[in-house]
Order: sequence, then C-alpha cells, then structure tokens
Amino acid sequence: MTESNTYMYALLWTCSVCGYMKEGGQPKMECPTCASYKTSFVSFPQHLEKEIREVFPDIPPNHKDARAKRMALIAEHDVKKKSTLAGRILPAASGNAMDN
Repeated sequence: MTESNTYMYALLWTCSVCGYMKEGGQPKMECPTCASYKTSFVSFPQHLEKEIREVFPDIPPNHKDARAKRMALIAEHDVKKKSTLAGRILPAASGNAMDN
C-alpha cells in the first residue's frame, strides 16, 4: 500500500461549516479552522474524498480549494443529513438523575 492511498482506509470526519477534514478518531471539541463545535463534523464518504484527492493531487487535504470542493460535495450529496457526529449530552438533558 502506498502512502498516498492510506487515507482510503481511515475514518474521515469533515467540518460541515468550513470543509476541514480530519482522518481517524473522533474530532476534538472544536474545529481547528473555524472553531465550530464538534457536532458540526460529519462522517465524509471515502469515495468523495478520493474524488477530491484526484482533482487536487498536489495540494494538502485541508487547502482552501480542497475544503471548498468538500463543501460543494457535502451539499451535492446531502452528506450533512446522512451522517453526523453526536455531541455530549448532559445527564440532566438525558433524564438521568445527578443527585445519586
């Protein structure tokens, strides 16, 4: 396996606000590019990321042009509605008693 193809085996998270992409485990609490909360991240399909990498083979994955293309693909394929990252739910909001 070549190094350029390793992204095809990783879980891809994309900020639905700015198009920032993170490979691997869950994103941090805020997007490092636009500071949106982690619930703005969606699971980005690998076949769409492959399309971006083929269009922009010589730029980093989080270059502004790659992020713009990612945002266009999110809108075109309705990725935002299909896959989101759940945020933390406080015990009071989930109905669990905090006094125990």
